Amino acid sequence: MEVTIEKLKQEARNSWKGETGEGRAMDLEKFLRVTLKNYSEVLGYTEEEILNALEKKRSYSAINYYRRANFPLLEDVRVFKNRQEFLAQCPSKEYICPRCGGISKNPEVCDSGLEMAEGEICNWKSYGFFGTMGKGVSIVFKESFLEDQTVYNVFMPKELAHV
Repeated sequence: MEVTIEKLKQEARNSWKGETGEGRAMDLEKFLRVTLKNYSEVLGYTEEEILNALEKKRSYSAINYYRRANFPLLEDVRVFKNRQEFLAQCPSKEYICPRCGGISKNPEVCDSGLEMAEGEICNWKSYGFFGTMGKGVSIVFKESFLEDQTVYNVFMPKELAHV
């Protein structure tokens, strides 16, 4: 793990010369150590297992990949054993769109059919720039995390709206 972190720090240093590059390297290391510790404690995998999985998936610069928008701390994220557990807790498969307030059957793209303005049907996306505007929920699936390190930002499931 230490070798990988050093390699990533060097990549950060190479992204900008001098003091700025060194600052980027230090910021990246701090981010990794905090994030890996948090994910390890919450998900039960070793920090090394998580870092190896992340590196296997990464396809662009470490500076742009390792940031909070991609890897939020898991304090405010609901952790489910797997998709089946999530679906069992949300059997209606109804999600509240943060834009129109309507019910969508899709947790990430509004399909409520509600008209927002003349001729404009809501098609809000939870993965867009404004996400769920604080009205959704972030979820992660523990069993499949090493294969799919995604923290999903989805519309609020009807069953979790008042929990």
